Formats: sequence, structure tokens, C-alpha cells
Amino acid sequence: MTPMTPAHTVEAKELGASPTPELCRFLAASSSRTLPSDVVRRARYLLLDGIACGLVGARLPWADRAVAGTTAVDNGTGGTLWGWDREVSPLAAALLNGTFVQGFELDDFHPHGALHSSSVVATAALAAAEVRGHVPFPDFLRALALGYETGPRVGIAMGGAKVTVRGWHTGAVFGPFAAAAAAGTIFGLDADGFESALGNAGTRASGLMSAQYKSMVKRMHHGMAAQSGLHGAALAAHGFVGTERVIEHEYGGLASVVHGGATDGADLSRLSHGLGETWTMLDIGIKRHACLIMLHSTIDALVGLRASGVPADAVERVEIGVSESVHKRAAWLLDRPGTPLGAQMNLRFAAAVALLDGAAYVAQFDAPSLARDEVWELMSKIDVHHSPEVDALGRDRRFVAHIEVRHSGGRVTRLTGQPPQDHGFDEGEVVRKFRGLLGSIVDEERIDRLEQLVLTGEKTATTGDLAALLRGAVRPALKGLES
Repeated sequence: MTPMTPAHTVEAKELGASPTPELCRFLAASSSRTLPSDVVRRARYLLLDGIACGLVGARLPWADRAVAGTTAVDNGTGGTLWGWDREVSPLAAALLNGTFVQGFELDDFHPHGALHSSSVVATAALAAAEVRGHVPFPDFLRALALGYETGPRVGIAMGGAKVTVRGWHTGAVFGPFAAAAAAGTIFGLDADGFESALGNAGTRASGLMSAQYKSMVKRMHHGMAAQSGLHGAALAAHGFVGTERVIEHEYGGLASVVHGGATDGADLSRLSHGLGETWTMLDIGIKRHACLIMLHSTIDALVGLRASGVPADAVERVEIGVSESVHKRAAWLLDRPGTPLGAQMNLRFAAAVALLDGAAYVAQFDAPSLARDEVWELMSKIDVHHSPEVDALGRDRRFVAHIEVRHSGGRVTRLTGQPPQDHGFDEGEVVRKFRGLLGSIVDEERIDRLEQLVLTGEKTATTGDLAALLRGAVRPALKGLES
């Protein structure tokens, strides 16, 4: 692929041994031939999952409003709007498609890097490809793999969920770097160009977790990150110089700002350690419940309890002990009538539907489910507290949940909810999820063609083929949702 020609020449500089420049050298040196086969294969399955999540999210009420509000001020063309049979500008495409992928809390997760990768990587990369006039599918897969690798590395280096405790939305903070890496790969940047792309995108890293309560904007955070990464890479491709060492810079770098003026809350070596040998993106997992990933440990344990024959009406009290980061994020009191987003962020609600329905999927967070008296009655019996014992297990086990269920008659059951990454990556489960989510909103022939292109994409295929399949309108996935 021929690199884009810069509008002016950037004076070459010595990148040095700092971790951000080292990452940039790795990104620039990577090629489709050097990527391990398991990395490319994982990129395919992550893309398939992201597409399913994006098409489900494309016609939800907040997605309709996001499209209307965005196109009111940006009426450009040239970018595919997934599931709408229309074009928008490439920047609007990255923003809105990223919003769709993250639109109903169904998308992927990284247990340590703390972001939803496809919502920022696949969306920015495809928009960049449309700017280029489309690229061969193998080049697209390389861009995805490098974006999937960059985002979690930034997240891990920054302390992952530790950032959430300070009130930042981690994916919105780490996501611009993933998007810039993916888009920069499509644009053919060299090492200097990648450093400018990361610098341009990283200066827009943001996202306030107060958005999770009574707003729609939390659903746009990853889309905003995708847009920032695309724009940062495009600027760099035209010679616009970004911040050097944007992550580790002593004054105003990402680490020093997010960690309160110091870098001791971060482990910057994790940004570049083992590049090309240890692939962090292989730890990206797929959600099995339609809610905040921090809730999955409790859900799994309580779904198992219900499956063992314990009815919800036999439960008198539930005590759930969680880590500091989970408690800060998910233990708040949800007021009736609630909203779908609030319910998806709330551990009490998730625990209640797990006990009542044996599931916490799409239907559990729609309007009829929110209106159920039995859900709110059971929530009143559930308490969530901070457990230092969980903190002591270490950062990698922070999603463990210690659960005590008191039954009518006095019997007590103690459960330990294990972190979702313990479930492992099941390719068959990804395909079943893809087909299950799209079955009611997309015709079967289109589903088959998407699956075939993404999982087997021959060398003659291009991103134009993918864009054409994503462009067609989809039917609304859910009704009765307002926020």
C-alpha cells in the first residue's frame, strides 16, 4: 500500500528509547507477512463480533438521535454509516459507528487494558480505508491487529481500571491511541508519523464516568475516541506534527495527567515490552452478557445458582463483596424507573435479573424488564460492599466477586464469581452470538456473506466489499427504549 503524501515534510527526529517512540517504530515496521496467524485470526473474530454489536446498535433510539444531531452540523459524505443505507463524512462515520458498536454494552472487553476495542479500531480503520478509496482486506486486517494491540497496551501501562476510580471512562481515554494506530496503518505512516498520530489523538483523550447515570453520551465515548484517532492519523498523514512522547511526557503527558500530576500510578514499560512477541490483543474477550464487564462475575455465579434449582422467591438477602474499582463503578443505588444504560451499569439490577431470569442479555435491559415490580423488589434485598479481600487478590483478579445468599429457612450459600477472562475465547460462541444478534434485523443471505468475508476474506476482497455489506439498512433491534 502506497503511503499518503504529506502536505509538507516533517523534519526527521531521533525517536530515542522512550516507550511511545518504540511502539511507533513497531507499528511502522509491521507488515501483513510478519503478523502471526493466530493474531490475524483473532482480528477476524473480533471484527465479526464488532459488526454484530454495531448493527444491533445502529437503530436504537439514542443512535437515531446521535445521527440526527451529528449530521445537523456535519452533512458530509464519503463514509459508510453502518445499517442506515446512507453516507456521512468519514469523521462522522467513525464517531457514529463507534457509538453503534458500543450502543448496547454487547461489545468486546480487555480484562486488563479496560476498553472496548472494536468500537474504536474497526470503525476508525474502515473510515480511513474509505478516505483512501479502499484497501485490500489483508491490509485492513493488519490495521485491525495493530489497533487491537495498541489500545490494551496503553490501558495496561496506565493502570487499567485504576483510572476508573478517578472518574475517567477508561475506553474513552485509551481508545484514541488504538484508533490512531489502526487508521495510521491504513494511511501508511512511518514511525514519526505514528508518533504524531498518537500525539494528535491522545491530546483528546477524555470521558467522564458521571455519564453512566442519566445520559446518552456515555454510549458515544468510544465513538468520540474513534473519531479522535482517525482525525489524529489523518493530520499526521498530511504533515501535522503531534505531541512527542504523549503518554510518558513529564508535564502534561497522559500518565501524569490521569494520575494526578505524577507518573507513579502507571507502568510505562508495559507500553512497549515484548512488542511482536507477546500479543496483548489475544486477551481480548467477547461479552456474554449485555452489561458492564465488571458485573459478569456476579451474573455467572447467580445464573449458576438459579440453574441449580434455587428460585428467586426463595432468596431473602444477597451480599456481594467486590473490589474498590467495581464498587466505585457499579454499587450505586439505581432509582426507579431507571434507564437501560443505568441498569447495564448497576450490579444490583444485574444480580436481580440473573436470579429471576437466569440471564442478563438484551431482553433483561429493555423497557418491559425495567418495569417489572419483581426486579425492584429483589434489588431491595441485594447489598454491594467493598471487599479489601478482593483487592488483595491483585489487579488481574479485580473482577472476582464474593457472594453470600441467604435463603428462606436460614440456609446460606457462598459463591465466588470468577473474572470473565477465565471463560476463555470460543470462536464458535462468537459465530453463534453474531448470528443470534443479527437474525431478527438482517436477512440471512447478508449474514452469510458478512460471515464469509470476515472469516475467510480472500486476497481479492477489499474494504469496499465490507462497506457495501455494512451499508444496507437494518431493522430496529429493540423497541420501547428511550435512553
